[in-house]
Amino acid sequence: MVFACSLCSVYTPKTHVTTSIKADKTHIKTLHVNWSFAAEFTKELLQLYDLDLDASFNEKELKLIEDALISYLEPKNFLTKISYDKQINEKSSPFKIKDYKMIYKNSILSFEYNIDLNYKLYDKNILNIHIFDNENYFFIIFDEKKQLLNIPYKITKETNINDVSFTINDPALPTFEEDNKKEIIEEKLIDEQIKNIEEKQVVEKKIEEQIIKDENLLDKFTYNVKKYLVDIEKGEDNYALFFLLMASFLYGVLHALGPGHGKALAFSYFSAQKSSYFEAFIISLGTAFVHIIGALILVLVSVFVLQSVLNKFMEDSISYITSFSALIIMLLALYILYRKLSRKSFSCCACNVDLKKTNFSINASNISFVKTSSNKPIIDNKLKRRQNIIFVLTAGIIPCPGTVLLFVYAFLLKTYFSVLLASIAISLGMAVIIFASSFLGVSLGKVSGRSEKIKNILEIVAPVFMFILGLLLLLNAGSF
Repeated sequence: MVFACSLCSVYTPKTHVTTSIKADKTHIKTLHVNWSFAAEFTKELLQLYDLDLDASFNEKELKLIEDALISYLEPKNFLTKISYDKQINEKSSPFKIKDYKMIYKNSILSFEYNIDLNYKLYDKNILNIHIFDNENYFFIIFDEKKQLLNIPYKITKETNINDVSFTINDPALPTFEEDNKKEIIEEKLIDEQIKNIEEKQVVEKKIEEQIIKDENLLDKFTYNVKKYLVDIEKGEDNYALFFLLMASFLYGVLHALGPGHGKALAFSYFSAQKSSYFEAFIISLGTAFVHIIGALILVLVSVFVLQSVLNKFMEDSISYITSFSALIIMLLALYILYRKLSRKSFSCCACNVDLKKTNFSINASNISFVKTSSNKPIIDNKLKRRQNIIFVLTAGIIPCPGTVLLFVYAFLLKTYFSVLLASIAISLGMAVIIFASSFLGVSLGKVSGRSEKIKNILEIVAPVFMFILGLLLLLNAGSF
C-alpha cells in the first residue's frame, strides 16, 4: 500500500469536507478546505498517538499524525482537483497548497489547508472542487450546506458526494471568449496536437491502455457504488438499489471481459475433458460465486480480527491467495495430462477393460475367454467431481476488487442487504462471460471427439496451456 503508515491500522473514516472561497469584484482569491474526521476515527487515533495518556492530543502528537497524513496526501496533490472553465474539466488546474494544519477541538480531529487561486471572474464560468481518494483510505463527503463562495454576483451551487460546483451567472461580468480570444485559439491548437499524440500512443501501447481502462472502470464503479449506497442509507432515492444492481452486473461483465479472470482457464479446462453444457454452466456459476465468499472472508477477517479494512493484510492476502491458486491450477493441469498419457485409449478394446471386474473361465463351452461384469468408463465420476470442485475453488477464490469494495462499504454504511444483492449481481455478470468461455471449450471438445487423432492432440495441448496460464498467474501474483 502507498499509505504505509500507522494510520493504515484503522478503518476508512467518513470525512466531511467544508470549503470556503473568498473573492472580490474581479477575482476569486483563496480557497479554504477543512476535513472533519468521524468521532470513531479520532478515538482510534487516540489509542495510537496519545503518548502521554491524557485522552487528548498535544502539539507533538498532532505533528506525528500530520506527518503521517502529509506523506500520503502530498504526492497525490492532497486528493484535490480544481477546475475553472466553461465546463468541468477532467484535468485539474495547477495550484499550490499555501499552508496546512492538523486541529483537535471538541473531541474531533480535523485537517485544513489553504490554496491561492487568483482566478479572473467570467460570466457562465464554473468553479469545481473535487476531492476523491482512489485508494479508498478516506470516504470523502461534501456537506451541501457547508460549501460557501463569498462573491458579489449571482451564482448557482451543485453539491455531490465528492465535489461542489459554483456557476457564475451575472451578465455584468465579461465572458471568457470576449476577454481571451487569442488564448482560446492557442489552446485549441494545443488540444489538437495533444489529441494527435494521444492517438499515436493508443496504437503503440494497446496493452497499457487496457490496464488504464480497467483502472478507470473500477474508479467509476467505486464512485457509483458510494453514491447509490449513500442514497439507500438516506432513503432519498427509491431507484438507488435498482441502479446499484445494474451497475454491479455491468461491472461483473466488463471486469470478466478484461485480461485473465478465468476465461482462458475455463476454455482450456473444458477442452481437455468430456463435459456437458449443464456441467459447464454449474461450474461457471460456482466459480463466479466463490468470488463473493473469498471477498467476504477477506473483509470479515480485516474487520473483526484486525479491526481494519485498509491495512497491509488485504493486499498481501490477495497476493498469497493468487500464488496458492496458481500452484493448484498447475498441479491440476499436470494431473489431467498425466491421466491422459497413462490411459491407453489408442490400444485394443481388451486394454480398456477394468481387470478388477473381469472373470476368467476355462470352460470349453464358453465362446469368449474373457467376460466382464460391467463395462463402466475408466474415468471415475467421483474423481471427476472432486476435480471440478478443485477447479471452482482455485479459479474463483481470488477476490474480485469490486466485491471487496462492496463489502468494505457494507461495514462503513451498514447497508448489508444491498451490498449482498450487489455482490450477487457482480457474480452473475462474471458468470455470463465465464460460461461463454466454458461453452466454447465444451463445444470444441465435442467437435474434436469426431476425430480420434484431433481428440488426443487437444487433450494433451489443453492441459499444457492450462499449466502455462497457472504459471503466468503465479509470476504476476506480486502485482495484485
